[in-house]
Amino acid sequence: MGKTEISQLNVFTFITAITIGNIASSLSTDERVEIDKGIYSLLGWTFLTIAMGYLGMKSKKARHLITGEPKIVIKQGKVMEKALKQVRLDIESLLGMLRQQNVFSIKDVEYAILEINGNLSVMQKQDKKPNSWSKTLLFPTSTGVIYDGKANEDALKDLHVDNNWLHKQLEKAGVNSINAVFYAEVQSDGSLYIDYKKDKFNS
Repeated sequence: MGKTEISQLNVFTFITAITIGNIASSLSTDERVEIDKGIYSLLGWTFLTIAMGYLGMKSKKARHLITGEPKIVIKQGKVMEKALKQVRLDIESLLGMLRQQNVFSIKDVEYAILEINGNLSVMQKQDKKPNSWSKTLLFPTSTGVIYDGKANEDALKDLHVDNNWLHKQLEKAGVNSINAVFYAEVQSDGSLYIDYKKDKFNS
């Protein structure tokens, strides 16, 4: 399996490692397991693992089929909803992964790529600099207030604003329906960042 760390194993290698371990454990502890059948099973899974690893190194198509491929989940500050569905990732999990990278606003992200090992690689926008209003922040950090077309009531309450305030902010941005918004967050300066369900990058 090479010298890949446990945290870097892909799904296929992780499953085969567990399977081989279970077979070896049963072979050594379970008297009902016949030795020859257990050895055949070990050899079979070992051969399959080595063969698939070799095939993955030689063929790009096979590698993508076996281990998957990196997915762009944020592009130029826009969430790629289709990509999120493909990798089974929800917006709250994505925000949590961004915070682990010390990124607290999707607006500040140029690209975010979900790697095949589950890690998130983030490239922030180059022109991100402290603004003149940073000394008089209205809120301590950016806070999500709309998730997939629905208002986050708890977040609004924490910010001491209500739905009327939110709808006024949406109207100012030219948004007629909250259902058209995939994600929206209140910035530290009180402005509203909006990511629509349909945008030109959503592919």
